[in-house]
Amino acid sequence: MKCKDVLNADHAGTIVCEVLWNQELVLETVSQLIFLGSRYKNTVAYNLNYARLARKQKDRIMIKRKNIHLAILFTFTITLSGITSAAPSGHNQLRLQTGTAKRKGETAFSYLVSWRKGNANLLTANGLLFINGKDAKIPTSDIEIARKISNTINAGVMIKSPNDRGVTAKYTKDKAEVLVSNKAGFDLTRITVRDYSNQETHYNIPGKSFKSASVHIAIDLVYSAAVEYVDGFSTGIKKEAAGGSVKVIIGNNSPIEIKTDGKSTRQIENELAQAIGSNAHFSSTPLYPNFVELRSKNYKPFDGGEVQLPILNAKSITIDINDSGLGVLTKFHFPDINKPTDVVGNIPYIIAILILAIFGAIFYTKKSRENITTMH
Repeated sequence: MKCKDVLNADHAGTIVCEVLWNQELVLETVSQLIFLGSRYKNTVAYNLNYARLARKQKDRIMIKRKNIHLAILFTFTITLSGITSAAPSGHNQLRLQTGTAKRKGETAFSYLVSWRKGNANLLTANGLLFINGKDAKIPTSDIEIARKISNTINAGVMIKSPNDRGVTAKYTKDKAEVLVSNKAGFDLTRITVRDYSNQETHYNIPGKSFKSASVHIAIDLVYSAAVEYVDGFSTGIKKEAAGGSVKVIIGNNSPIEIKTDGKSTRQIENELAQAIGSNAHFSSTPLYPNFVELRSKNYKPFDGGEVQLPILNAKSITIDINDSGLGVLTKFHFPDINKPTDVVGNIPYIIAILILAIFGAIFYTKKSRENITTMH
């Protein structure tokens, strides 16, 4: 006997049953089944139990089918959200315009850039070069400095695996500037420029202000002697300002100049923060941890103070150090999205998984229907 439908499993509803001996009974209520007597008594009881089992089996199939559909929808949602959160190429940028060294001799200059792919660990590339001073036979020009910076940054990126090369530095021929940008699917997070040559450096973000780009800035004045001499091997080294000035220009505003004679870096930084006004403050906590290399004298831990400009509503900032005893670390902190972006490079694999999931759902549904038919 096959039970086609059970509208109410508590024996009070209408049921339609087909008798296997080529007879068809249309029964209005269960009470009429009982009236038919013992001949069909067992058959009716069997069909009622079978109907309950069939209904439960059907409910299970529907629940599993909905779960499969929800899983597919969830995968599509994650895929689409990952694609939309992936930073396009050039989303984060910083342009540096270089100057020429005002110091004598050979001095260091470095450009450290950090980036991230999705929520993976930070990756870094550091470009270090040495600049011939104004007393050299052939002083290093501002254009040559920009070209060397670009080359050293790109060389540092190239040693990473191909899937991790997330930034690029572009130098325009015959121009004293270098533009660092993120590549598609990567987030540019930090840039630190270390200058011990006393050159004038100018920074801007193409088409944006630092505030609109949500980029925070810090200016950390340091003693040149801290990196120009090796601790424990040199004696009589004085870590102090030699006398001169520190000048900062924000946008098109008038220059802010602080005299350095007889002052510590902490005093100069406090005066500079006060002179800039509400856009700046002195902080004993770094904008982000300093990059440190134990085997290199060029990278030192945070010295305990810096000027921070977290909401600078200006399109450019110029920093000009004119004191041979001082160097400067200029830091830029870009918004760290920290969202999965790795799906961009894995779209073919995600599509293949989705196709397999859909075919799996179709196959499972088909097998379930065959099982019900067999039970009938």
